[in-house]
Amino acid sequence: MILVDWDGVAPSYLDRHLAGRMPALHALAERGVRTVASCTYKAVSNPNRAGLATGARPAVHRNTAYVLDPGTGKARGQSRTVRAETLFQALRRQGRTLLSAGWYIVEGKGADRGDPEALYVQGDSWEENVDAAVAALLGEPVDADGGPVRLPRVPDLIAAYAADVDAIGHREGPSSPRIPARLAELDAGLGRIAAAVRRAGLERRASFVFVSDHGMTGYTESLEPAVLGALSDAGFSAQRLHSGQAPDPGTEVVLTASPRTANVYLRGAAAQPAGRERVERVLRGLDLLERVHDRAELDALGAAPDEGDFAVDARPPYAFIDPAALDGAERGGHASLREAAAPLLLSGAGVVQGARPRGPRTIDVAPTVARLLGAAPPADAEGRALDEVLRPDSRA
Repeated sequence: MILVDWDGVAPSYLDRHLAGRMPALHALAERGVRTVASCTYKAVSNPNRAGLATGARPAVHRNTAYVLDPGTGKARGQSRTVRAETLFQALRRQGRTLLSAGWYIVEGKGADRGDPEALYVQGDSWEENVDAAVAALLGEPVDADGGPVRLPRVPDLIAAYAADVDAIGHREGPSSPRIPARLAELDAGLGRIAAAVRRAGLERRASFVFVSDHGMTGYTESLEPAVLGALSDAGFSAQRLHSGQAPDPGTEVVLTASPRTANVYLRGAAAQPAGRERVERVLRGLDLLERVHDRAELDALGAAPDEGDFAVDARPPYAFIDPAALDGAERGGHASLREAAAPLLLSGAGVVQGARPRGPRTIDVAPTVARLLGAAPPADAEGRALDEVLRPDSRA
């Protein structure tokens, strides 16, 4: 089983470039199933990757990002906390051999540096992660931090990760000409993995899953002054926090942001029923906001409790960003429901060519991978195996 996860690849990137620039991934799509999976909220890398790894939503796995940390009272960025069983832990518990080539969310959670049965290696690039996957497939020593590690056999699951496209999208926006060029280079690495599968004589037994964690939306303008100003005009003291900052004692409305979405925390008079209603009325009256999610809506989305009283999504081309940091050039961000969609591709042994999955979600990836391996899913998984795209003998 080969799981390939490229960070920040919007489904539209494949719509535009799959056939022309990505022959390896295109070949897998032609022989398998290509779809779009819905992500969890917020559409941020570590919470969504934790969902990929556990099959659970943030309310269960509790990985959150850009929130007001209830333990410290300070704004916090991303973390690698995962409080649910990961796919790697579940498979390790069932005696499977594993390799994570840069898929960082399972480091220390089912895969460890130096463990030949469940090895974690961290290349400095996608190409180095590909090197590790190819070596494992061919029975060669895998280059790791402490020196070469020889695995006892070809791993049952290899997960390989690349961060490049997300990084380009953030710096230069989703229209950057460097994105299709880097996608072609990432695809060349995938081609090397597929060639190693064939060279090892595993083509009839191997399955591929390709996925990402979220999309990307361009922005050029800040709505921070408008939101904070509207709250101030309504009589509230409001403050936007960056990572490591704590709110001033008298602050009634606290915002943390990431930058396409902001969490809203109510304190003092704003937390009382009349104040809460007035804050919500202000937020819903702002045209620069695409969506306002109250706590009931956040709970229905499976968001974690520390996501706040409200969460608000910016309407493009706006973002929650310091206006002084903008210079007119497009940059890219994610976190909102607009970016909560990821490409999903399944191909190879056990997959029915051309089948159509029903409402696929990123939290369905871990149960589906487990099903293809004939194993039980992670203990805390809320997702399901996509049985409708699997051959009957893969559904046991």
